[in-house]
Amino acid sequence: MKRIILLSALLILMMTSRSQIMLEHTYPASTSLTELSLSGYKYYMMDVTNNQCNLYNLDHSLWKTISLSIPSNMYLYDIKYVSETLFNTDSKVELAYTYYSYDTTYYYYTYYSKVINESGFEILSMPGAGYLDLKSTPSNGTKFFAYIYNYSASPSTVNTQIYSLPGSLPTGGIAPEPAISKRFPFPNPAKASVTIPYTLPDGVNTAQVLLLNSSGKPVKTYTVDGAFDNVLVQTEDLPRGIYIYQVKSGSEIISAGRVIHE
Repeated sequence: MKRIILLSALLILMMTSRSQIMLEHTYPASTSLTELSLSGYKYYMMDVTNNQCNLYNLDHSLWKTISLSIPSNMYLYDIKYVSETLFNTDSKVELAYTYYSYDTTYYYYTYYSKVINESGFEILSMPGAGYLDLKSTPSNGTKFFAYIYNYSASPSTVNTQIYSLPGSLPTGGIAPEPAISKRFPFPNPAKASVTIPYTLPDGVNTAQVLLLNSSGKPVKTYTVDGAFDNVLVQTEDLPRGIYIYQVKSGSEIISAGRVIHE
């Protein structure tokens, strides 16, 4: 009887342990999961410091490292659609990546996106592309969307380039993200209000979001913390024109940009 009770207790313990959340592995940078059409599931990590995409097997052992070509004055922003046979029909791993620079004088971002394979061969170059998206159609294949931003112009512009792709993501591939990137204020131009995104650096618990007029005078000030990643700024009581927003912690400007109020 005691043996039966002991075995039952061990069985219950095993079942209970399997039902708990357990930390499996920790990566030192932003990491996601993709399904490759030929090689199966892989983790991929965005190494901003070394401008690389590191791919890992499901046991977290290193599988491949793909170097990303980025000018010295620009910074890696995003890696998407790590795949096989999506952008062309060979067996090499391909990916799309986006990098940017920030003009500290006029407060605007410049973006650039590329599609490359694991050897570094450039499949597609998209100057100005700050956001990428995929859409699948039942009868017309997979469409690749590149949103081209020009924040150096006034008012700023956005164009959309649409490409037909030879392949598609496997059913277990990563789902497309929302059509609005949180890095950009929206809507912009704004009428009654604008949502301004922000990300506080590690160690910063509170900051201020300021909206400045053309003379550099604050017309709106909000105190924010890390509980949210955006703030809604009312603009309907302001004159039409171009405004600068700043996210500041003390004297340090964390991020900045332009908002057009119509």
